[in-house]
Amino acid sequence: MSRLRPIRFLRCLALAIPLASLYSCSSGAATEEKPVPPPGSVAGVEKTTTKAEPPKAPVEEKPHFERPEVVKGIYVTAWAAGGKKSMDRLLSLVDRTELNAMVIDLRDNGEMYFKTAIQLQIDAKATNLAVVKPKALMQKLAKHGVWPIARIACFRDRYVPIKFPDLAIQNPNGTAWKDRSGHTWLDPYNKKNWDYIADTVNFALDLGFPEIQLDYVRFASEGKSASQVFPGKATYPDQKAKPADVIEAFAQYIGKKVRARGAAYSTDIFGIISSSKKDQGIGQDLEKVAEPFDVISPMVYPSHFANGEYGIANPNKSPYAIIKKSLADFKARLPKKAVRPWLQDFSLFGVQYRAAQVKAQIKAAKDLGYDEFLLWNAGTRYTEAALEKAAKTPSSN
Repeated sequence: MSRLRPIRFLRCLALAIPLASLYSCSSGAATEEKPVPPPGSVAGVEKTTTKAEPPKAPVEEKPHFERPEVVKGIYVTAWAAGGKKSMDRLLSLVDRTELNAMVIDLRDNGEMYFKTAIQLQIDAKATNLAVVKPKALMQKLAKHGVWPIARIACFRDRYVPIKFPDLAIQNPNGTAWKDRSGHTWLDPYNKKNWDYIADTVNFALDLGFPEIQLDYVRFASEGKSASQVFPGKATYPDQKAKPADVIEAFAQYIGKKVRARGAAYSTDIFGIISSSKKDQGIGQDLEKVAEPFDVISPMVYPSHFANGEYGIANPNKSPYAIIKKSLADFKARLPKKAVRPWLQDFSLFGVQYRAAQVKAQIKAAKDLGYDEFLLWNAGTRYTEAALEKAAKTPSSN
């Protein structure tokens, strides 16, 4: 089995220097300012009057988004998306470069950044409002020709399991189980949790997002799995189901709802799973987890591979080599699946990533036939010099 740095480095801890957080800890970006006629009557039959219907408000059309032939995107925190200065900065970058897509946080670690009517979210007090005017945001994205992708983190949740431990992975005493970094998790066997995620997905689709990207589509890691109790397992229809079967069934369930609305469906997965035939104990068997989705986005950040991985002494210092070798495994195992990798645009473990390092990753992916890519930086600061100039005409803000 391939070796990787401890999984907890795959997330928040990995970007502690210099960024505030990694992939799932998206609140590391600085917060900007929060944008914190009467009915008539008509004449009826002689000596009779009837009240007319109140005038109906015009139906507000959702913006239309055309999927780019080749998606090239960046990660955007909800706080950046909700702030005028940060969003104008990022849209200007898109206008000037080959970029044409944004992956925007709707829900992360159980925290919802938009106001919704989802009852479980309300009851768990899981709202941290970052985007006050979502319709205006969607209109602005459409104006700039941006393909918006709604990122929805699934089973890691720091709100619902505390308020409603019956929905959580539990300790033997019935309290919410926590991983080594102190995070609680929803029980993947409990279909009430499936519906909770489905409600969030429907909210994103109602806003007009043309693509849904699920993250944390897996069981918990980084803790004592032997102490985990899954109360939902007792009522799960298939008592013989393995974690990988449960994750696949969940992904299929959400996928039917996404496709019924005519949207695209993608997911983030660990980059390491392509080099193992096992599910790493989290239910991410590569072929099973990939099958329900239109696109998979492996997180193949060079800084996250252990020294010596794939025979490369220091993967963090060899971005082209490690990306090409890692993605080659995906190519071999999923030859017909669309792959849009997450690439590293941040510095970690003393290795500075600038234009040359980012370009090397993009080239490695392209050399394997993967023209699409996503860039990750928790602070939403991207290396423009690594990107090709725009062929399009910049939009005005």
